Amino acid sequence: MRHFIAILGVGALGMVASVQAGTWRDDLSEGPFLDLAADPLYQSVGRINFSIGGNSYLSSGVLISPDWVLTAAHVVGGNDYLGGGISNLNFSFTVGSSVTTFAAAEWFTHPGWATTAGNIAAGYDLGLLHLGQSVSGVEAAALYPSDSLNIQPGTLVGYGETGTGLTGSVLGTAGFKHAGENMIDAQGDGVTISSNLLFVDFDQPGTDANNVTGGDVPLPMEYMIAPGDSGGGLFITENNQTFLVGIASFRWGILDGVSDSTYGDVAGFTSV
Repeated sequence: MRHFIAILGVGALGMVASVQAGTWRDDLSEGPFLDLAADPLYQSVGRINFSIGGNSYLSSGVLISPDWVLTAAHVVGGNDYLGGGISNLNFSFTVGSSVTTFAAAEWFTHPGWATTAGNIAAGYDLGLLHLGQSVSGVEAAALYPSDSLNIQPGTLVGYGETGTGLTGSVLGTAGFKHAGENMIDAQGDGVTISSNLLFVDFDQPGTDANNVTGGDVPLPMEYMIAPGDSGGGLFITENNQTFLVGIASFRWGILDGVSDSTYGDVAGFTSV
């Protein structure tokens, strides 16, 4: 996926362009998840707003250079997988009570997103925003430099709906930055599901009934993405350096058939 970022960042300048904060374990309060999101390690994660027709949408994105934002293709794909029909697209940061907003000059989806008609299992759910002006005072995320990733804890950051593993995501709660942890348990097999996809599941404290993959003991700040977190970041820390390894793509209600960010749901991230 890093090849897409490099090629698009250089080659798409001549092109003209014609959605999930999250839910947390129910034995914790909201405060720690707000505090983690405010950590400078995750300052690169911002909020995306845009319109299609008469409807307004909210999502998330990650600053990867002073004027480029990485997000999900389904965020900026518009009505034709290529960004058509989108207007008023902007990217903003909230620091305390201050909001700084940057308008997007152009936006693009991974070439594979359109050719697969938005098939999330194909592993092409990546998009880019080119901002009309450079961002200063915010450190861009560092992309993970390796193609191989071990099973390890990750931090999920975004602006989506909130709730707990019991309530699921609650309508009307999106728009505030939250972050939590989950174990990166699995990667696509490269046959039925793209190896570009990374997976986490939402483990429930005190029971293994809702475990899908990996260990059944939840992390201290176990967390799951929700609507509005799409395009947000999955981060890991290795050798005292924090890297962006994935972009939030989808939820999967694999146990009960309902993708509502309750215990047992699985989230998929497109690796970068």
